[in-house]
Formats: sequence, structure tokens, C-alpha cells
Amino acid sequence: MTNEQITTQRSEVSGQTIGELINLSGRQRMLSQRIVLHVLLASHGDMNALAITRECLATFAATHRVLVNGNDHLPGVFSEALQQLYYGTRKADERVQRFIALTDETVARVEANDGMAREHVDALVAQATPLLELLQDITLAYQNEMRGIEAATQRRQAAIAEQLSSISMQANIVALNARISAARAGSYGREFAVITTVLADIIKEMDSLIYSVVDRDGDDPSSRRGTPRTPAHHVAQSARPRATERAVP
Repeated sequence: MTNEQITTQRSEVSGQTIGELINLSGRQRMLSQRIVLHVLLASHGDMNALAITRECLATFAATHRVLVNGNDHLPGVFSEALQQLYYGTRKADERVQRFIALTDETVARVEANDGMAREHVDALVAQATPLLELLQDITLAYQNEMRGIEAATQRRQAAIAEQLSSISMQANIVALNARISAARAGSYGREFAVITTVLADIIKEMDSLIYSVVDRDGDDPSSRRGTPRTPAHHVAQSARPRATERAVP
């Protein structure tokens, strides 16, 4: 996969999708531990544990394929960071595939009561902790991708709010000039004055919406730091004195 393809894919991945990937990667940690536990139980004579091991292993392997290759609604490896984690120096894909293959062979040897079964069980147990650490790093990588998506979303929202605030300020100037012109027109401007009043009310509603986007306490880091923000409608109102200067005589 080229860097261009990765960039394109990443731009198309939503926060909801990454949330699903986080859940899947987190489940892999639990499944890996269940697999090792039930292989141990099977090696001590609990043959029912073999069926549970096979079921967990099938789910573990299928989930890994989805995380790496994707499916109809999940993207697979979609960023440079994930590419490096799965195929770079950490070799996550290769290590997970080795774990799957070793588990499959170990289950077959335990079931056949093979003389090498004990050695394979010990090798699988030895892989348990390093694999768990790797799977934890994979989950953290998806969480980092989520933070990146959230930061990009906040930047887009801030840019949209800034544009709307600018439009609102210009609309306030136009409305004020219209009111002045209507007042100078006397009785002929009464109907036009009603229209400008409605326009002013619409602008106030727009200011309120802008304020709700820019200054939401839950999303705005500055509000958590106690840094005051200037509401958008105050910004728009600060331009009104200049509107008088621009009014048509």
C-alpha cells in the first residue's frame, strides 16, 4: 500500500469506525489469554477445553484478518503508524500469525496425546505475555488514531465557526445600515424596517449557534483551563460602531 493510498484511506475513516477497531483490538487481548488458558487446561486432561480453544482461535484469527485486511465496512490498515506497527520493525502481523499457527499445532498435538505436546504448550505459554503487550500496543495505536480524528474534527469546526462569525458580523453591518436608511425614509421605510428587524433576529440566532459550536465546555480545552472566550455575537456587535461610519448619508 502506497503512502498516497494510506492518506486517502485515513481521510475516509470516521471516528465511529475507529471506535469499532478499538473494540476489536481490545477483544484480541482477552481472546489470546483465553486461548492460552484453555490449552493449559486441555494439556492437563480437560478435553472440553479443546473445543473452547478452537472457537476462540477461530474468532481471534478472523478478527486479525479484518484488522489487517478490512472487510465491507472496516478499512484494514489505514495509516502510516498502523502500517509500521503491523509490517515494520514490530512485525505485529507476523507475530500474530505465528501465535495462531503455534496454537493450531499445539491443539492438534494435545488432542493426539503427542509426545511433543508438552514442549509446544510451554512454547505457547512463553509467547503469552509478549503477545499481550503487542496487542495492547495495537489497541493504543487505534486510540491514537481516534485522537487524531477528533483533533482534525475540532479544527474543522473551529474554521467553520470562524467563517460563520465573519458572515454574521457582515450581516449585522448590512442590517444596521438598512435600519438607518429605513429611518431616514420616514413612513416610506416602515415596511422595510420590519424586514430589517426580522433579519436582525435571524442574525442573533446565527450568533447563538456559532457560540454553541465554539464555546462548548465539554469540547473546548480553553474552558477547562478557565480561559474566557469572547462569544461570537459579541465579536459581531463590536463591529457595529464602524457600521455607523459606513452608513449611507
